Amino acid sequence: MNQYRQWVLGAFGMALCGVSTLGYCLPKLNDDEGYILVAMKIEQGYVPSHITIEGKGWLSDLKLEQVKPNYNYWLEVVDAGSYTWDRVYLGKRTYIDVAEQGYVINVEAGKINYAGHLSMYTEMNGSLDTLIGGARFYFNNKASQALEYMEASYPEVLTQYNLNYTGKEKDHFFEYAKSIEGNQL
Repeated sequence: MNQYRQWVLGAFGMALCGVSTLGYCLPKLNDDEGYILVAMKIEQGYVPSHITIEGKGWLSDLKLEQVKPNYNYWLEVVDAGSYTWDRVYLGKRTYIDVAEQGYVINVEAGKINYAGHLSMYTEMNGSLDTLIGGARFYFNNKASQALEYMEASYPEVLTQYNLNYTGKEKDHFFEYAKSIEGNQL
């Protein structure tokens, strides 16, 4: 009976792990790994089926799914290095190539790394099945929104690792917020 109870609790814990929004199942980092915080905002129009981010090295690419209207966040453990926004998939085979824009997220080991939000604006026809007028992309720094997301969704990760801005321009918002709150960011 006791063994059955342990099995049920273990299965229940694994099920919760798969749906946890608080990130309780995120693994600890190895010495050469960091967290990548990927952020995307769908401003208007088409909601992609998934996006891909390309890393350097074998098996370092990311496929991020479950895209929804408005704000999207993904927190993943990856090897330290540079990751480039690659493609935004509108369907299984239809995609918009954004790699040439050079939107890069640099990942430093032992940190939570954020470089900005990729905002997407598309125009659709009336039945929302055809892309008209193309798509526009912007890569913006929305560090305060990234911090709010981390505080709400991954507070235990935020207490263990510093939140690090790795975008093109210098931004000391995370250091400023840390000094005010007294928390590790």
